[in-house]
Amino acid sequence: MLSTNKTEISVMTDMLIVLFVLAAVSVYYYGMRGAIVIVLSVVTCCLTDVICLHMRTNKRKSSEKDLSALVTGLTLGLMMSASAPYFAVVSASVFAIVIAKHAFGGHGCEIFSAAAAGFLFTALCFPDSMLHYPSPFSKLPISPMVSESLLSQSMTRTFLLTETSSVSVMDILIGKFSGPMGTGFVLLLVVAAAFLMLRQSISAIAFFAELLSAGLIALIHYKFDFMALLYFFSGGMFLFGIIFLSCDYITMPKTKSSRLVYGITAGVLTALFQFYASAENAVVYAVILAAPVGIELNRRSLSFAWMLSKKGGIFSRFSKPIKHVAETIDLLNDNNEGESERGNEQRK
Repeated sequence: MLSTNKTEISVMTDMLIVLFVLAAVSVYYYGMRGAIVIVLSVVTCCLTDVICLHMRTNKRKSSEKDLSALVTGLTLGLMMSASAPYFAVVSASVFAIVIAKHAFGGHGCEIFSAAAAGFLFTALCFPDSMLHYPSPFSKLPISPMVSESLLSQSMTRTFLLTETSSVSVMDILIGKFSGPMGTGFVLLLVVAAAFLMLRQSISAIAFFAELLSAGLIALIHYKFDFMALLYFFSGGMFLFGIIFLSCDYITMPKTKSSRLVYGITAGVLTALFQFYASAENAVVYAVILAAPVGIELNRRSLSFAWMLSKKGGIFSRFSKPIKHVAETIDLLNDNNEGESERGNEQRK
């Protein structure tokens, strides 16, 4: 959990409140087809989750308070293009629940964000369909496929190729540019981040560590061009990814020191993927790679304050006490002696 004062159901409820607001604005921008994509993602995730729970006989009596499939479905739907083929939406949802969630043991055992894994799967399998977008307020047919003549590259892709953009600052702030449906509303996402941090549903330390580390690298890369920095922050699912993917309470480390290291790791990886791999949605790749780092930090309960204390010592948190080492050696010796005895009996 992110906070001892928060229950899991409370965290997910806070997330759902923000996600529903973003979904409502997305439907306003992209109309009925945008609504179908979001609903399809949610329904597929929830149905797949129920099926997987029934197939896992020891998990049939799951808690009714588990809203993780609903959160995953909404998050994944908002990451999609409003023109995404329906089969791609279904594929992403099934992959997210079956492979990224239940294959690792189900809710609470995931090693990375299921929504990030589902999106990345379809983006790599169907790049032409998933990485082309309609303009906001364009009239889209509700047919399974949308004509390519109605689509264009995202603002992020154009900026990556040219390092310039014709999108105005106001349009940037309200998300009126081509890109994933619910990830570009900068003003809304800033308010959402503040709300979730005040509610202790996401880690402020991890959020600002990732934001500032990626922002600093971007500022240096763009030679202190603050307009370029604004485009960097607003595109590529960056803010959305930090809030709903990086700061996922499942993979978030427990200690403050761990969250700081995890946030910096995710931020640096985001910048490296965007600037050196030209990844359009770099934060998604960064989240996938940073998640194991968060889990390992969580396992070791990294604490700078403890390490710098008299009892801790700078390296003691990463080493076992001598008595544990001795116990391990004795256990290995006992096992070796047992194997030798069994081998002698077999030869006799």
